[in-house]
Amino acid sequence: MDGYFQLSATLEGHEDDVKALVAPFNDTIISASRDRTVRVWTKEAVWSSKINFTSGGFVNSLAFDSLKTLIISGGQDKLINLTDLFSVQLEPSFTLIGHESNVCSLDTDGTQIISGSWDATAKVWENNQLKYTLEGHSASVWDVKILGKDRYLTCSADRTVKLWHKSQELKTFVGHSDVVRSLAILPQDRGFISASNDGTLRVTDFNGDLIEELAGHDSFVYSVKLLSNGDIVSCGEDRSVRIWRDGKPHQVIRLPCISVWTVAVLPNDDIVVGSSDNSIRIFTRDAERAASKEEIKELQDSVESMALNSEAFDESKASAPEVLQSPGSREGQVVVVKSPAGVNEAYQWTENKWTKIGEVVSGSTSDKKVEYDGKKWDFVFDVDVKDGEPALKLPYNVSENPYVAASRFLEKNELPTSYTDQVVQFITTNTQGVTINQQSDYSNPYADTRREKLVPHKQYLGFTLDNHDSILKGLKKFNDVENTFDMSQLSKVENDFKTGDANGLLSVSSEIITTWSNKLVGFDILRYIINKLDTPPAVLTEAIRIGLDPSQPPLYFMTLRMVSNVFLNERWGESIITDLDVASKLLKVISFNPDSLGKHQVNVANAIATVLLNFSIYTVKYQSKKLAELVLDKLQTIGGTVNNASSEAAYRLTVAYGNLVYFDAKLKLDFEKFKASVKYQEQRFTDLFNDIDNL
Repeated sequence: MDGYFQLSATLEGHEDDVKALVAPFNDTIISASRDRTVRVWTKEAVWSSKINFTSGGFVNSLAFDSLKTLIISGGQDKLINLTDLFSVQLEPSFTLIGHESNVCSLDTDGTQIISGSWDATAKVWENNQLKYTLEGHSASVWDVKILGKDRYLTCSADRTVKLWHKSQELKTFVGHSDVVRSLAILPQDRGFISASNDGTLRVTDFNGDLIEELAGHDSFVYSVKLLSNGDIVSCGEDRSVRIWRDGKPHQVIRLPCISVWTVAVLPNDDIVVGSSDNSIRIFTRDAERAASKEEIKELQDSVESMALNSEAFDESKASAPEVLQSPGSREGQVVVVKSPAGVNEAYQWTENKWTKIGEVVSGSTSDKKVEYDGKKWDFVFDVDVKDGEPALKLPYNVSENPYVAASRFLEKNELPTSYTDQVVQFITTNTQGVTINQQSDYSNPYADTRREKLVPHKQYLGFTLDNHDSILKGLKKFNDVENTFDMSQLSKVENDFKTGDANGLLSVSSEIITTWSNKLVGFDILRYIINKLDTPPAVLTEAIRIGLDPSQPPLYFMTLRMVSNVFLNERWGESIITDLDVASKLLKVISFNPDSLGKHQVNVANAIATVLLNFSIYTVKYQSKKLAELVLDKLQTIGGTVNNASSEAAYRLTVAYGNLVYFDAKLKLDFEKFKASVKYQEQRFTDLFNDIDNL
């Protein structure tokens, strides 16, 4: 059965996106959804389902222990729940507690369970107890695989794949240019397949050598699996499921939805896909299991009625209808044909025939496009981020996912991802009334959770941007004046950045801080490495003493950023920075006078707010009453003026205050006074105020 897949069944029952699937038996499918449920689907004459478990939040990941017939599910509530396949339970049989954020991936071999989370860790569990924590990724761990006893593979939003033995990192695989979302393991330990937001799949051996790269998806690739004959199946944000054979697309299946989140393979090699239209669809190569002609036609009609963004096609090169009389050049090839009615229609070459996949419509009601950065856009907005500085350009086409546009804008301008929802709201507000035939059920492809409680906030924040190119430029520029480092030493600094040699960079940073007249680049290096050092650097106390000088605003905010990053050092950061004597002296010298800070006041405000937020997190974590008093005093002293400088600073200070209220409810009255000083009307403040009011 190596022919083409066709629809076998459509399963309806979930009330929100289907995010994860497991297909353990030919007559059994397990699904997880944003509707907070885990469903078990069984087939007798037809498919039917029962809710196996209802979670406290979105359910985003699944695994199945076939020996114990246990369903393993994880999601937004940070828990891993184990439920029996054949029961309908109000409570799980077991719950594994340990992750600090959404559990987005799971795998099991019957003895061990491995979980991946947005908290940037993977955890290995055995006999319902934590066995190992795998720490090394710098961002969310999107997928996890067990390769054998004590041998694991993980992939991450940090664009890497890592191989582990027990809790030790053995090897890091690089090559993708964006978030790595999914993994599939090749048989006989030959390697693995990785799927990425960069639109590619990479087949790699365990030595790190690339076997082949599969390119064809038009957007993010969310999930990848292997069929028994060696074919690869993938799905993604381009509304497609793709079958790959011998490094080339063998079949492309389009679906009438925005996101195809997940794919699973039944033992009989039928494939199951879950998507953003709440549906599960099964596809088969076996004619006996195919759906009726009416059901297949209904799906095709739904696909044909889709409106496709004209930005993806060159309408000026629309082909004559006669092109459909000739075979396509490759599987998945798309051509645009102008119909007799004058409508541009897209056809895809698949299964050795041309199939209509939608009508090509303009992104907006106006034919006027704006050129920016070498491309044509429906809109190019001016976004004011900082007073006194030029507006930033935000390009957008109304037929694209606004979350993709927001992420592109933030990444290009090195702005915090916490602004994503604000940018999306800005886009949707300013493009109302100009959308044509566009589905509105967009969800954020970078994150998949609705709002959790915002307080208490438990994760330290920092300023960890790797801007070593600009650091090196500054180092070389000021070294021409100071004449401290020769060419070989500068070359070593550059190499230390590339290899991540924090100790090598520390010696350079210390030299600059203690001997140069312009010390800023030394502080920037220390900011970058401080959370990576095994022991507190000898220069730290002197650096804080020198740097916390508001009369030198660039040095002042860089020092505050460095102090924020000390909290991120899991080896010694908390013990050093939260010593009451140290904390008292540090907080005492922090001040904020916007008139003397000029154009630097936003940077200073954001840095101060982050330091105070981190101190509040420590207060909650270790129930430190004396530290709470110190933080409260500083919030009452400078909170109002810091709020006025920056909405991000105001937000972080409000979270800090929320942490203190969580620690001591008697502080609610003080918070109400602080709340009155916050003038921003953004939705995130409304949500935050509500959470604090409900403490």
